[in-house]
Amino acid sequence: MKKEEFTLLRDLIYEKTGIFFMEEKSYLLKARLSNRLNDLGLHSYDDYYFFLKYGGQNSENELLNLFNAITTNETFFFRNPPQLEAFKDIITKNFLNNGRIFPLRIWSAACSTGEEPYTIAIILLELMEKLKAMIPFVIYATDISTKALDSARNGLYNDYSMRNVEDHIKNKYFIKNGSHYQLKPEIKNFVKIEFSNLIEPSEYARFKNMDIIFCRNVLIYFNDSAKKKVVENLYASLNPYGYLIIGHAEVLHNISMAFKPILFPNAIVYQRGGR
Repeated sequence: MKKEEFTLLRDLIYEKTGIFFMEEKSYLLKARLSNRLNDLGLHSYDDYYFFLKYGGQNSENELLNLFNAITTNETFFFRNPPQLEAFKDIITKNFLNNGRIFPLRIWSAACSTGEEPYTIAIILLELMEKLKAMIPFVIYATDISTKALDSARNGLYNDYSMRNVEDHIKNKYFIKNGSHYQLKPEIKNFVKIEFSNLIEPSEYARFKNMDIIFCRNVLIYFNDSAKKKVVENLYASLNPYGYLIIGHAEVLHNISMAFKPILFPNAIVYQRGGR
């Protein structure tokens, strides 16, 4: 990949997704897109750029393949336990036993292959069973990768994805299927899986009035400008006093002063104000 080709593709990817490839990552972009060139019978990355830019309907379809190629889908069940403990505390203190009759609305804004939203559903069911307090809830799970979303809908997971799952949870919510674990259909029913591109402002209209948003390990792929746009839109999607949970290595310092950071043991959760 020539430097000029890298620059063209990097800028196009940033425009379409907000994901920014630093110049030292050109080798990674080259590796991830090489199969697309082969599948399309193109001879250079320059050809691929012009196909994406000016290929009409074909280029629109290819953009989905591009999104699949460049996104990272590293995830597993019950990832980062301190954040999940903070989530339990928020649910227990703010949403259970308060007489609420309308559904709790949670958005997993980069759900990848589904482990995060299904973890959230399992935690809620276990918590409500333990506390003998029920509340209706719905979880929206979105991602830019259609390939990852197909895996999420399938709900079939290997030992790597399940490595943090305790045996009684496996037995209760999954069915052993050879060397894999199939999520039970009744758990899937709590999760609505949809395609969404976080860099597109129009996408957020579908996800208003959220009580809690998980957007973990996403902002690290954006530059500061894209981070600010995404965080502003996530803020607008939350109900007053709603909560935003980002990756444990991510911070909103220099990105947004609109949220109030709330400290939990080994975790920080950000809360929207009352307006």
